[in-house]
Amino acid sequence: MKQIIKVAGALAIVGASLAGIEMVAAHHAMVMYDGSKTVTLDGTVLEFRWTNPHVFLRIEGKTKDGDQSEVWVLETSSPTNLVRLGGWSETVFKPGDRISVEINPHREIERKEARLMKLTLVDTGQVFGTAYRGSPPTSPQ
Repeated sequence: MKQIIKVAGALAIVGASLAGIEMVAAHHAMVMYDGSKTVTLDGTVLEFRWTNPHVFLRIEGKTKDGDQSEVWVLETSSPTNLVRLGGWSETVFKPGDRISVEINPHREIERKEARLMKLTLVDTGQVFGTAYRGSPPTSPQ
């Protein structure tokens, strides 16, 4: 009987571990965002969260065809990866900054969430890449 309990416990631990690994891999693969669609939003920063494992921006903006502004949550890479790209820091954006962003929207289109691909500060023209695809863009001189 003790042997059966040990085997059942070991199988439960292995099963739970494998399920956890799959969920983490799916999250970090960013599969919830549609990489085949790129949308541009123009708006303002509401909040900038410099946190691990991913940095987030909450913005209010609209597309070129949009009638009204909507609040979006944008996810990008980790602080460490963004610092390596250059220009990024925990104080680089503040509420009220005017921005233009290129995003991959969530696959569930009613969710106003997206993967941030590129951000431009409108007032300075400074461009911030996220290196999800290709080389990061360069800022105008």
